[in-house]
Amino acid sequence: VDAFWLDIKAWDEKTHRWLTGGTNARILRLPAEIRERGFVLEVLSLYIPQVVAVDQLGHIARHLAAVDTAIPFTILAFFPEHRMRGYRAPATSEMVAAYHGAKAAGLRNVRLGNLGVFVRTEEDLDLLVRNVPPEDR
Repeated sequence: VDAFWLDIKAWDEKTHRWLTGGTNARILRLPAEIRERGFVLEVLSLYIPQVVAVDQLGHIARHLAAVDTAIPFTILAFFPEHRMRGYRAPATSEMVAAYHGAKAAGLRNVRLGNLGVFVRTEEDLDLLVRNVPPEDR
């Protein structure tokens, strides 16, 4: 093993426990531990409107930037399935705001994922193209 993908569900302990049933204390320590041991690390988080949104993603990004500003961070768009059908997918404007928040936190390698979930119209595509460089989408 020389690399890890780490999925950080939420910054907030209460939200993380609601999503997973457990604490996030160990998860939040892992980026520093993984990098200290010389492994490659990529982190992913899911944008879930009203659950894990711009504020929580910003906290995660600041936490990662404090470890290493070069850690790749992918923000994935949530899509409603199974027990979470009562929640909606994020809008393009929300994903763009999350992207800029992560960049403002100091991370250099931020990407948006699951574009097909939130880019639904020509206006969405135009907003994305105007605000996120091609290599980050």
